[in-house]
Amino acid sequence: MCVPFTSGQLSAWLLFYGPSSDRLTRWERWTFPEEVSRETVVEAVRHVTSCHEVLRTTVRVGADGLMEQRIRPVGPVDVEHRDQVFAEDEIIQLIRELVKEPIAMAEGPLPRWITGRTDTGGFFLLLLLHHFVLGSRGGKTLRDELMQVVNNLSRGLPAASGLPEAKNPRDFLAEESGGRGERARERARRFTRPLLREISSTPFPMDLCEEALPSEGEGEGEVSGPGRRMLGELYSTRLRWRLEKLSEEWRIPVSAIVLGGLCLALQRVVPDKDAMVWQVFSDAAGTGAKSSVGYQPMISVLRVNVPDEGDLYSAARGSWKAMLGSLRAQAPGETVPVEENFLVSRERGVKLVTPFLYNYVAHGGGVVWEQEDGTRPDDASPKPDKIEVSYFDNFPGIFFTCYVRRLPGLLQISLYLHERMLGENSPHDLLRSLADLLHGPGTSGAVHSDPLASLRRVEPQEDWLLLSGGRWVKPSAVGEALASLNGIVEASTEIIEDGAGGKRLLARVRTTDASLDPGSLRERCHGLLDTAGFVVPDLIDVTCGDLPPDGPPPSSAALDALRKVVTRALPSGTWDAQRCYLASGGELATVPGVLEGLKTSGWEGLSWKDICSHRPFSELAASMRRI
Repeated sequence: MCVPFTSGQLSAWLLFYGPSSDRLTRWERWTFPEEVSRETVVEAVRHVTSCHEVLRTTVRVGADGLMEQRIRPVGPVDVEHRDQVFAEDEIIQLIRELVKEPIAMAEGPLPRWITGRTDTGGFFLLLLLHHFVLGSRGGKTLRDELMQVVNNLSRGLPAASGLPEAKNPRDFLAEESGGRGERARERARRFTRPLLREISSTPFPMDLCEEALPSEGEGEGEVSGPGRRMLGELYSTRLRWRLEKLSEEWRIPVSAIVLGGLCLALQRVVPDKDAMVWQVFSDAAGTGAKSSVGYQPMISVLRVNVPDEGDLYSAARGSWKAMLGSLRAQAPGETVPVEENFLVSRERGVKLVTPFLYNYVAHGGGVVWEQEDGTRPDDASPKPDKIEVSYFDNFPGIFFTCYVRRLPGLLQISLYLHERMLGENSPHDLLRSLADLLHGPGTSGAVHSDPLASLRRVEPQEDWLLLSGGRWVKPSAVGEALASLNGIVEASTEIIEDGAGGKRLLARVRTTDASLDPGSLRERCHGLLDTAGFVVPDLIDVTCGDLPPDGPPPSSAALDALRKVVTRALPSGTWDAQRCYLASGGELATVPGVLEGLKTSGWEGLSWKDICSHRPFSELAASMRRI
């Protein structure tokens, strides 16, 4: 059976599918006492595999150029067994070796189940799976469900007793492609376009390495390079009760209060407080202690524009207003983000974050209402806050992402970000200051008179400048990027005054193509906006030279290979080598199929960002190379 990708799967594929995508492996681990038989665990594995199609799927390109799931029927599940008795450090070493082995996404089977005996008399179960297939939230669901099935079978109950119904991708597809989905997309267009026109460029003017660097040491929490991503997590009992009370008084969700406090904290950190892009998971059922602990995903673009002397209440109200707008404007699928990203926000250097929804495995068993134990907040003995920081050697993306979760008796705040986004501040510094700010006066424990005093401002690198309109630029990067275009002999940049105390960027370009004018060159610049430090120049001075262009023209073989794959994906089937993919009618949904088709025909060198840029096919072909 073949099922097209949902928008969440498409986002995940584009995020994780790259040069080293076959090594992006996540793992889950279960440990069982000796009274649990291996046969019971194998039966539990078979049951959860039958429930979730994602565990029985491989991927392929369909006849229409779209990437599809190919779902196998329910059948026996292969569970490997290691005869060796493992100590704890040996299990960790085994996992480190297994995650290095590549996963063939198109061949499968994708999940790999392994059991082994522990030196304590019990045994363990490992699952290795590509991150695209499961994701973090799907991993939690599977982890909890398998343990519940094992408990059911051990007690003589039906395996599915108490389990929620797994979500089916076809349900999401029907909603996305129907009239309701189109109406939601139209609302999202009306919401995102004015926002993106007003927001200035990124508040983190620095080079953020796209490729993670290997760690130099094995020490936990040790920072060793500029390319890694990190996760900071705060667990607090005091904050849980404090913010529940504020939520009741202010009629604002706890997550919005946390986000408002985070906006205040980041005013001390970011060099440009006019812009911030968030991915937020908010409360799904309103306010108060009985709110649902399920989460409502949304597209959210929030600005760090709280007044310098703003208080927590005004910051929380502003965050909640923006979150409500995002909820109302939420659109299924990738249509709106693509349109706005490349027609509006790319001109401003702003990124529109689409939540990556691993929606084909139910999150945490669905919506769960928390059962309070009746203890009043005043009677609760507050435990000290706990802050944990971890680093990822292979974590894609450079977005600053915030998650707020209310757990039983605890509040969890998670921040995913690039380690250089905070400058000299550590995630621990930011979370500690945020906790002090949210605790506020009148709570137990000593709180600094200025809880944000320890935070230091991130200073832009010396070769970055702030242009008029709030755009950060690295002039040398602009010159190098322009010089990389076909037909450009040389390019240089110059900073000029705009007459109002601001700065503008002038680009001087020499080309061998007499037909190139500033307007057409500006259009070609849109395909370079993913380059760190690049902005479209305010002024472009074009002169025609006699030297040959820098770099060879695209080979006819590369252009033919690109034409063969792309024409199959374009609705009209027409091909113009001087037009770009989006202008030719291409859609994001067919980009994975284009990339897979190129790989199958023996070519590489392009990413999904290249395909979706404004660079014409002739320039894309010049970047291709044989495998």
